[in-house]
Parts: sequence; structure tokens; C-alpha cells
Amino acid sequence: MSQTKKDKKKILIVEDDNLIASLIESFLVKKDYAVVGKVSSGEDAINMAIKHLPDLILMDIQLDGKIDGILATKYISSMFKIPVLFVSGEENEQTFSKAAEASPAGYIIKPFTANDIYSNIEIAIKNSRLKRTSKSNYELPAILAYKSMSENDAYFLLDDKGRIIFFNPYAEHMINKTISQVALSSINNYLAFYDIQTREPIPDTFKNAVRESNFFGRKTKIAVKLAKGNFRPVVVSSFVVNDSFENHLGTLFKVHLKARDEM
Repeated sequence: MSQTKKDKKKILIVEDDNLIASLIESFLVKKDYAVVGKVSSGEDAINMAIKHLPDLILMDIQLDGKIDGILATKYISSMFKIPVLFVSGEENEQTFSKAAEASPAGYIIKPFTANDIYSNIEIAIKNSRLKRTSKSNYELPAILAYKSMSENDAYFLLDDKGRIIFFNPYAEHMINKTISQVALSSINNYLAFYDIQTREPIPDTFKNAVRESNFFGRKTKIAVKLAKGNFRPVVVSSFVVNDSFENHLGTLFKVHLKARDEM
């Protein structure tokens, strides 16, 4: 008896070779898994992981875009505890060592068989469910990132150097750029704040807004300059993101534009 759509295990495929991605998809469909998407870049992998919260991700290492599979996995596995299986033709010690730092659920070497895929998926999902029984186990940054997909505040996931890893739809609208255009670029290049009284620009957004809010909490008395040239007061706050080893991985940065009744 086939599973209902609700009961099917959700799988995200991240692979830059369309033929391989389609082959993997055909394997999964035969076993009644639900494929929530096929993407070819680390940037899209993070976005789709946050949007769909799949049960497992099959991730190539060398990808299109600026974010590779290892870096994408670090954020996905750290924030959401989603098991990630690397599916790669790379089988040298250096790659294995770097891949291990991302805490994957396993490593499948190309070429592979359908049984390689099935067995690794089932083991990884079962182990993951033993460790985490509900979505309530997510830490605050993960919950906020998931909710950000439908919120009217801008959220930016930054690495420890202030480079953009992910942003939500509202942030995309705010800076008028896509993630593929700005991934691994400094937030300083796209988001500027101003002193609300003097209207002078605040230098270095990452240092003087993001990091300050990390240490001192919410930052007010600042504004952004809108396209029409007028200024809009904002409140910014940030949430530290740690990796699986409790090392600092980055920051989830929130920008709330004040409504008129909040001014």
C-alpha cells in the first residue's frame, strides 16, 4: 500500500548534473518518496531547506553558484538538524576531511546504485528521528529563519565575516538583488544604515550594526534610506548561529522597518 502524501518522506535533491538529478529522482519516486525539489546550487539548497524542511537532503559537493555543498550543509545541518547525504564523485582524503566538518549523515560515492540511495536514506532518517523527535527541538535562529519566508521583516543569514549566505523574500525586495547575485558578498555592499538624528551614514554595517546587536541586543535610533530619498526608522536584532560543534558559524540578522504607529 502506498503512503499518503502527508506520510511520504520528503527529499531534496541538490545536484548540478541534470541527468544525475533525474536519475536520483526516478529512484526516489519508485520507492514512494516525495521529491520537494531539484536544485543545482548551494544557495538554492539552503533556501529550499528552510522553505520545505525536508526529511533528508541528497547533496553533491561541487555545485553551480558560489556556495558549494559542504558550506551549504554546515548551515543546514547546524540550524535544522536535517540529515544530509553527500553524493559525490570526489573520493580523496582532503575532500573527506572537509566534508566531515559539515557533519553529514553519510557519503555516497558516484557511480551509485538505487540500493545505495535507499539504504543510506533509511538509515540516515531513522538515526535523525532518534535524535530529534519534533520540530520544537529547533533552536531560535532556525525557527525564525523558517518563519521569515512569510514575514514582512528582512532576515539575512551571514557567516562570521558578514558575507551573505541566505536572505528571505522581504530582504530580496529590500535590496533588489537575488541570492545568486550576492551570495558570499559582504552585507556592507547592499545594506546601509543611517543615524536617525544626524542622517549621517553609519560606516561598516557588519561591524557597527550586526556585531553590536550580537553583543548589546536590539539596536534602535537608526534608519534606512528609501528609494524616494526619505528615511525610515528601523530596529535591528541578531541571533548567533553555532555549528554542530558549538563553534560560532554566523548570525541571523533581522531588520524591522517601523510602521507609522510605532514611530
